[in-house]
Amino acid sequence: MAGRSGRPGWLREPDPLQNPLGSRLAILGAIVLVIGGGAATLAGGADPASGLPTSTAGDSVSTANDSVSTAGDSVSTAGDSVSTAGDSVSTANDSVSTAGDSVSTANDSAELASWYHGSEGLRARVATDVAAARAYLAAQDGASLQPVCVSLGTDTQAALTAPVPPTVAAQARFDAGGRDYAAAAASCKQLFDGTRIQVGVLQQRIAASLADGDREWGALAALIGQPMATASPPAASGRSG
Repeated sequence: MAGRSGRPGWLREPDPLQNPLGSRLAILGAIVLVIGGGAATLAGGADPASGLPTSTAGDSVSTANDSVSTAGDSVSTAGDSVSTAGDSVSTANDSVSTAGDSVSTANDSAELASWYHGSEGLRARVATDVAAARAYLAAQDGASLQPVCVSLGTDTQAALTAPVPPTVAAQARFDAGGRDYAAAAASCKQLFDGTRIQVGVLQQRIAASLADGDREWGALAALIGQPMATASPPAASGRSG
């Protein structure tokens, strides 16, 4: 007997839904596809439709790293700007300090020149005593040497108690020279007061102290830029024992 389609019943293709085994296989295959696609989606490593790897997560990490790097560059640039500003301020301060030093140096020079001119009389008297003491010592003229030693001590003391130079360096030179001249006067005095020291030793001390005083006051003059006070030795006198 023919079917509705005009074909014999025994030629009809079997309906999968009517076949229990076929139906089960079809349903199982669909479940496998669904589960596989979902797993791929959850893993983020494959496209559910194509099965190809995706790079969405990697791109997100790269973008975050780029953002951090950009922020770091901004902080570094800001730090460099602050450092540059600090250097500029330091340079400005150095310039102001240099200008201040120049003004201070000019003022010191003017004050030193004024003091040196004002002390000229005292220094000239000491220079006269030194020249005479050196000449009489060389001539072994004790009679002329003794009053000169007294005068040298008096004039040196007056110089040391007068107004001091206005700078530390100048004062150090002036005081050192004054002490040396005072030491020469003291040794010279011992030649005549009965001190039990050999005459030759005392004479050597006098000569050395006079030379030291000249060196210090010469350095003082060079520091100020003025000539050192000097005096000519007295006329030659007869030798006194």
